[in-house]
Amino acid sequence: MKLYRDEQNIPRIEAEPEFAVLAEFLEDDIQSDKVSAIQLLDLLEKKKGERVGNAFCATFDDQNVTIECLFDENKVQTYARNIFFQAVEAWIVFISD
Repeated sequence: MKLYRDEQNIPRIEAEPEFAVLAEFLEDDIQSDKVSAIQLLDLLEKKKGERVGNAFCATFDDQNVTIECLFDENKVQTYARNIFFQAVEAWIVFISD
């Protein structure tokens, strides 16, 4: 995934198709909110839970994180916990700059 800021300085992600839902989730629901991003890591550590945002729902279990778009039932992807962790950690560092 490529992290960048657009011409309006809004954080964006360019991602391969298998990471498209994760990228949209970070861009649309987390945005530049470092506290919300850290809360995702807390849910990941608990190995269970759910976070419902403006456009997506993220469900956590002991092996995976599933992200579902609330407005498009075709936008659902499941990620291994370590992949999700790496993406969120990178997002936190990026939006903190």
